[in-house]
Amino acid sequence: LLYDFRSQGACLSHVMPEFLLAPEDYKIWTEVNTGLRVGSMRSSGTLSGKRVFILEDSTFETMSKRAWTDVLLQIYKVFVLPRVSSRIVPDPSSLESLQNMPGIKSEPLCSNIYSQYERTILIWLNKHYEKNRKIVWKDSQRGGIPPMRWIVNFDQDLLDGLVLAAQVAAYCPYLIPTHFIKMYTDPRTHEQFLHNSLIFVKALRAVNLDMDIKV
Repeated sequence: LLYDFRSQGACLSHVMPEFLLAPEDYKIWTEVNTGLRVGSMRSSGTLSGKRVFILEDSTFETMSKRAWTDVLLQIYKVFVLPRVSSRIVPDPSSLESLQNMPGIKSEPLCSNIYSQYERTILIWLNKHYEKNRKIVWKDSQRGGIPPMRWIVNFDQDLLDGLVLAAQVAAYCPYLIPTHFIKMYTDPRTHEQFLHNSLIFVKALRAVNLDMDIKV
């Protein structure tokens, strides 16, 4: 199954199939393939020249959660994102504010990191953030209007919650005075990042989109 996903563009070369097993099955797998009894396993064995990692229960649980999270996200990428339209319709009202920002190409072969559909999402994030940052935080209680930024990835650039808040505010502007205005617009500490995350989660819950999110 992993090989099939990889052939369709999923980035799963770092996921080992054994980490997707149930804990009991993983113990049986390690015993069968290394000849070692599970109990005080701290080293690693070999399987036809391939290194077999033998993990303690707590470590395996952490690795398994990460592996399954990555697999589910890549399933979403392969089967759901292709439904996103790659047709970008320029918004005349936002062209002036976007003209000084670097562009992100959506052509299929212009990136070896993100797919065409992921780059379409990045374009959408950039557009709404630049268009809404001066609207959402014009009366900010914690730092004023955030600066212009170029959103090029889905991890570091979304950590402070501001980009995601700008997207939600575009469709739910009534959340601005009740939630988003309280966010730090230039967060620098872990506490400020957590503060923004909690506000964003509360905003999603306010519109019944919490989906059991935990911070």
